[in-house]
Amino acid sequence: MGGSLIYQRTFNRPDDKGSVIPDIGTNVTNIGEAYVSWEHDAFKITAGNQRVQLPWTSDYDWRVVPVLFQGINVHYGNDDDFLSLARLYRWKGWADDGFSRNSMYSTDEKTAGMWSLGGGRSVTVNGLKYSGQLWRQHYYDYTNVSYGEGHVSAVSGDFRPNAGLQYIRGTGDGRELAGTVDNTTLGFQAGFDYKAYKVALGYDHIKAAPGAYNNGSLVTPYAHNMSSGPYFAQPYFTSTQDLGAGNAYSLDVSTGAVQNLFLGARYSFMDLTAVAGTASLNQSEYLLYGIYNFAGALKGLSVAEWVGVQTSPARDTRFFQNRLEVSYNF
Repeated sequence: MGGSLIYQRTFNRPDDKGSVIPDIGTNVTNIGEAYVSWEHDAFKITAGNQRVQLPWTSDYDWRVVPVLFQGINVHYGNDDDFLSLARLYRWKGWADDGFSRNSMYSTDEKTAGMWSLGGGRSVTVNGLKYSGQLWRQHYYDYTNVSYGEGHVSAVSGDFRPNAGLQYIRGTGDGRELAGTVDNTTLGFQAGFDYKAYKVALGYDHIKAAPGAYNNGSLVTPYAHNMSSGPYFAQPYFTSTQDLGAGNAYSLDVSTGAVQNLFLGARYSFMDLTAVAGTASLNQSEYLLYGIYNFAGALKGLSVAEWVGVQTSPARDTRFFQNRLEVSYNF
């Protein structure tokens, strides 16, 4: 059994809508997680209010308050070889004080939630690891999403190249509360690991669909204005699926060469158009980040820092943000 309490307060700002920081939300005082879980060997089933790790339905987005879901989550296997089944009825976003049946697209329209079915498999042959996963997700009254991804990578040596492909297809469901859904995405990823250094180049092409939601964007009821999810090419402060159709690019460089310290940098370019016939967003984002995990008597304490800037000719000003997180795991 598990549970958590959430207590969030903003500093020097009254608790009213006019002064709320969008990336933090309002003051929160409530129960967060409250679940019961049973585990045997590689099989695990969890019921209640919980964190989940599903494509576009997860808590991987950085916020002070975690994103939680209410329902049943079944998982068998490990990270590479697995079967996953989930039925979620309600959720609590990072800016919400309690669980509800709404979504990030609407605070008024209620739905029956979502279900998700997925599986993954990996095999190593002649020094190369082949891995893949397939998912089918149903978001009631919003969309149906089919998602597949495959990778090949070298498993030994100082220099270990890798490559990946992904395909995403989103169509409408029921009342289509976000509008007509017609998303087709094809992505490619290439990179390499050299000792403790990692380099990854990501590319996604989102097919334009004039008349559909956001010119052909993927509808993600629990990740809108939050995280790009599994997209190979993505910025940090905004979501690829919220920016329109076209081409998205990103380059990541990271290293764990220094003990307990992880450093990285990312550049992303979003050549995306949200309205057919208008100019591209041409958004560039420059991001630096680092995570330090203390050892010894301070083991469990970590400090993380993300700082970046976004520029776009479609916006009058640059967007700058710094995020500092200090956490302690007991």
